[in-house]
Amino acid sequence: MAKRGSTKALSVLQEERVARAYGGKRSPSSGGAVTDNGDVRVTAFNTLVECKHTGTYDKPSKSVSVKLSDLEKAHDEAAAEGKMVLVALSMYAPDSVLADRNGFVDLSVRLMRDDANLLDEYYRYRG
Repeated sequence: MAKRGSTKALSVLQEERVARAYGGKRSPSSGGAVTDNGDVRVTAFNTLVECKHTGTYDKPSKSVSVKLSDLEKAHDEAAAEGKMVLVALSMYAPDSVLADRNGFVDLSVRLMRDDANLLDEYYRYRG
């Protein structure tokens, strides 16, 4: 078990928040096993979520940075399973106007073409 307030513990909390928000399920290995890519699986949206967290209670975050290679890796893992990719970014920044009541700023990043496809499906469904 990760130490309360550590980066690892806050990352696990982020994965749990993402799973709840999207009605998904947190991967048991948190994406660490070769056979279990991604951090959260969302069946309803056919999406594999990669979570990235920064900041701790002792050292709040002022920024988040993501490498293109990390995005490409997440995309490739999702595509290999026929899923869309979503990258969930979280910063512990309690003084930000964007922070929730617990001090987290949570963002979702998805390819624009995937969002467009989701909208197309939504409008087709609604008729």
